[in-house]
Amino acid sequence: MISYYDLGPDKKLNEVVMAGSHDAAVTMGDANTQTQDLDIFDQAVAGARLFDIRITGALVKKGGADKVVALKAYHGKGPESKTTGVDIRTGGLATAKVKSMWGGEYGLTLTKILSDASRFVTTYATEFVVLKFDHCHNWEMIAAACVEVLGDKIYKGGGNLNTRTLRQLQGKVIVLFASDGLQLVRASYSAAQGILGIRNLSKAGSTYDERYEGLQYFGKGGTSVGKPFGKIEQNIKKQSKLMARGGDGNPNVVGMMYWTTTGVFESIRDRNSGMWTAPNVARLKDMWSNGLDAAITSRMNKFAKIDGFASGTLLKAFMPNFVMIDFVDEAKCKHILELNTIPPTFLVKNINNFMRTDH
Repeated sequence: MISYYDLGPDKKLNEVVMAGSHDAAVTMGDANTQTQDLDIFDQAVAGARLFDIRITGALVKKGGADKVVALKAYHGKGPESKTTGVDIRTGGLATAKVKSMWGGEYGLTLTKILSDASRFVTTYATEFVVLKFDHCHNWEMIAAACVEVLGDKIYKGGGNLNTRTLRQLQGKVIVLFASDGLQLVRASYSAAQGILGIRNLSKAGSTYDERYEGLQYFGKGGTSVGKPFGKIEQNIKKQSKLMARGGDGNPNVVGMMYWTTTGVFESIRDRNSGMWTAPNVARLKDMWSNGLDAAITSRMNKFAKIDGFASGTLLKAFMPNFVMIDFVDEAKCKHILELNTIPPTFLVKNINNFMRTDH
């Protein structure tokens, strides 16, 4: 089991590089739909800590008063409608927005996702899990399930997660709602109850707020579906450009880099396998290192005079922190774990080069 806590319990979240799971709960479906093989517990054991979750309603039993609805992960498109039926989790009647999967597939149930996350932090009490909910329906039902299923394992510490230490997060499941979902549930569920926010600062006009309760990150995934060839090259170009832009932000921002590609007809597994051949793993690490170098250089222009940013250790805060991947396994996560071992001399050399240059 990969342990990030072993890197140092007093390291901040924005000082560690971790694996993240893209479309984390879609463990079934056709070749152009399925994105993961393992459930959430096994992905966490393999080394993933951030889980990208999309939830919608699913009609799991049809027929008059016997309709049964469940909240499930999904990957794909289809029409949406409101359906009243028995909530498979609570046993009570519920009206949920149900998405029919015409061009995709449902994944794990929300209850399974939450139970797996809780089991992981119970089994490995020094570790943590982050569940990032975005592109979801039925936000109130999702919030209720998170609070009730996770119980005392849900993180209720609030505050700015970017600067929380691994010690402060250990043994907890951190629940993050995208801004649209957070607005819908905030009147009913507070940060003190465990529902926090997540903001993407790559959007125009976004700025880092040290008082924000949740996670603030910079990054974006996906390649053009209209360009079916050269997906790896497309992704490298896109991610490199994003990391260079991210370097102009606040050093406390968490970086998110995607080692994934997007397509319509091709097998996700086949494309993903190509990204993990030895030459492309080397390119991933080179891209990450180059992004780190660019981030340090550009951010130092803005923050060089601020106390606390003049040492190799603290400059680790400038790196892309989450590397989002498909088909999580331990071998891939070990490659990502190794990104934490970039020698401090690399960072110090960068400072020295900066200090020798007139600005």
